[in-house]
Amino acid sequence: MGTVVSFLVDPGPLDSDQVDRALDDACRELHELDDRFSLWKPDSELSQWRCGLVHQPSALMDEVIELCAGAYDVTQGFFDAWALPGGFDPTGLVKGWAAERALGHLALAGVDGALVNAGGDVCVLPGRTYEVGVRHPTVPDAMCAVVSVRGAIATSGIYERGAHLVHPFAGEVTAVAATVVGDSLVLCDVLATALVVGGPEVLYLIEGLEDVEGFFVDRDGFMFATEGMEFSNH
Repeated sequence: MGTVVSFLVDPGPLDSDQVDRALDDACRELHELDDRFSLWKPDSELSQWRCGLVHQPSALMDEVIELCAGAYDVTQGFFDAWALPGGFDPTGLVKGWAAERALGHLALAGVDGALVNAGGDVCVLPGRTYEVGVRHPTVPDAMCAVVSVRGAIATSGIYERGAHLVHPFAGEVTAVAATVVGDSLVLCDVLATALVVGGPEVLYLIEGLEDVEGFFVDRDGFMFATEGMEFSNH
């Protein structure tokens, strides 16, 4: 997944040893998923799959393929894990999916509250609200927004990794950055990627989805948001 993951935990009734075990389980899950889905590790299942060396995918690979197919449908093709050169690339979905699986270990342990931040993509346990700053894509050391998050928030863009996204319909990538807020980090992750690619078309699509809001910043620095998108004053 190639990113830094951090945790914020309110242990509630748990002692430090119980919290440490839950964090160890969460981190172990993230490392195992990175070993399986890394594009940079030639022996990962994903790398081997792309090379045609894996003929029977694991249950986890099957799950990711199914999720990517669903993401293609919900974004009307603007998120297409099969569109990039080199073959199947689910990295626009796997990071959020892995973060949610890590959060599940903390929930299972019984903490009162928790937040997982996977390179700016954030998911939280229900019942808490966190103020999350969104980095400005063109102004160094600045934020373009602060958003209250009760479920998940994901940001995608081309301002760090360059033109790594491909418009599936042979158009030009519209935005430099996009952010989506909702209940599911997997859904927010794929919609944020699609919103960078499709801009206004995907923003209109998001308007029709329940409990999901978003915004994008175009190449001229202008911001466009869904009607229900709320920004914090903090």
